Amino acid sequence: MGGMMPTLLEQARQAQAGTEKVARANQLRHQLAVIQERSVEWAARKRQHAQLRMKAGYLRLDDFASAQLANADESVRALCSEARQRLQVSGSIQALAEDELWVQLLAKAESANKLREEAIRAAWRLLIQELGEVEPANTVASRIPATPANEGVLARYRELHARYTALRSTAMPADEGSADQLRACVEQLREIHATLTPAPVAVQKFFKAIEAGGATLDLMTEEVLIWLKSHDDWGRFVVRLRVGNAWR
Repeated sequence: MGGMMPTLLEQARQAQAGTEKVARANQLRHQLAVIQERSVEWAARKRQHAQLRMKAGYLRLDDFASAQLANADESVRALCSEARQRLQVSGSIQALAEDELWVQLLAKAESANKLREEAIRAAWRLLIQELGEVEPANTVASRIPATPANEGVLARYRELHARYTALRSTAMPADEGSADQLRACVEQLREIHATLTPAPVAVQKFFKAIEAGGATLDLMTEEVLIWLKSHDDWGRFVVRLRVGNAWR
């Protein structure tokens, strides 16, 4: 029975092995925690980079901005390559702490993203300026008589102008299709504007009176009659006697 009992030396060795096992486990847990932390830090920069590239879409960046972005991206790639090599050689995440490599990499990535964001904002503002402003729907409606033909067109104009306003009011494009959407809105709004039937001043006065409750006969001039017959549905107008003016 006594011969089967472990010796003190064996007990010591077992205790040492157990301690070393616990130490290795703790070291592994620490390594995994550090790796996870580094992954989260890098993933945030990489995700922002991808989002910015998507937002740029079909925006035209000038040559100077494009060159700056290319240089910034190359600096980030060089540090990424160095970090990868260190990990392959050492096999330890701690290698990234040498010469503050990881801090430099994150800073370079952050700087490149900021530079890209500023370039996209500038290109977006330039596109808006180049396309020019489109006349607001209410301004157009104030000059265009509410004829059956114009009403449907004005409704479409209002819908498109609301979309146009939402696009151009953003500091930067929401996604890769924003630039093309803005161009399309401006083009369609101008096409619609060209189809709207303008009206002489006399006709505008007549319609404003109609909208206010009714037009008097003195507003029904020959010019107005001719215009209505040519551009409106003549059958939708009726003549009524004003209440309170009946003959006694």
